[in-house]
Amino acid sequence: MAQKTDLNVTPYYDDFSEADQYHRVLFRPGYAVQARELTQLQTILQNQVERFGKHIFQEGSIVIPGGVTYDAEYYAVKLQATITVASTTYSIADYLSLYVGTIIKGSVSGVQARVVGYDLATGTDPATLYVKWISSGTDNVTTQFTNGEYLSSESVISTFAANAVSAQLQLSDAVAIGSAASVQEGVFFIRGLFVRAAAQSLVLEKYTNTPSYRVGFDITESLVAPEQEPDLLDNAQGSSNYAAKGSHRLQVTLTLIKKGLTETDDADFTELIRV
Repeated sequence: MAQKTDLNVTPYYDDFSEADQYHRVLFRPGYAVQARELTQLQTILQNQVERFGKHIFQEGSIVIPGGVTYDAEYYAVKLQATITVASTTYSIADYLSLYVGTIIKGSVSGVQARVVGYDLATGTDPATLYVKWISSGTDNVTTQFTNGEYLSSESVISTFAANAVSAQLQLSDAVAIGSAASVQEGVFFIRGLFVRAAAQSLVLEKYTNTPSYRVGFDITESLVAPEQEPDLLDNAQGSSNYAAKGSHRLQVTLTLIKKGLTETDDADFTELIRV
């Protein structure tokens, strides 16, 4: 599957065709270089790379790991929307994201966990932290937070000092087992290109670990102009020159998404795993 962005339009005019059997662009002294020729030169080389890549790899293959993983023990901790400390009420939504990467502890259970993700409240779903358990409670038996208990973080969270109470669990069903998929940073064979994917995670189901989805990359091709991205301005003098805007870039971005098992719109989707 080759790139879908049509570059045979103004101002690129890349009219490369495999049927022409052109394999090199041969520049001649004394003749002006066409912008089309410079663009087409890249297309000729990319065409060769794509042919080789398709011989070796399937669409979506991992070239440089980056692995793809499925996690059926993605624990979810449901929080109350507000917490009152010293007569002041705080909204958890204002600082929920700050917990990610920190270690939290239950005030009653003594259980500790590392926060690996979060979701703000949506619909009937409360504000949620996703955690990996680190240690059992003070009784050496309890392995999860208990309903209604308060949480503190070993790190400073917004206006809350380290180890100060900053959140409270729901009074019932406060802990659930969710499911998630993730990819590590790596290179994947996508549309004839070797595309870097950033490390990213995707929650499949917040509160159950029996999901049914196809998980893969949503592929986005976009043209980036210097008017959008100042870093593309000419930097020949050591700083960006707004009067020398130069060339555009074709950008390919891979975003981890999920689709239903019966969905058929795969025009911009490459499946990696099915659960």
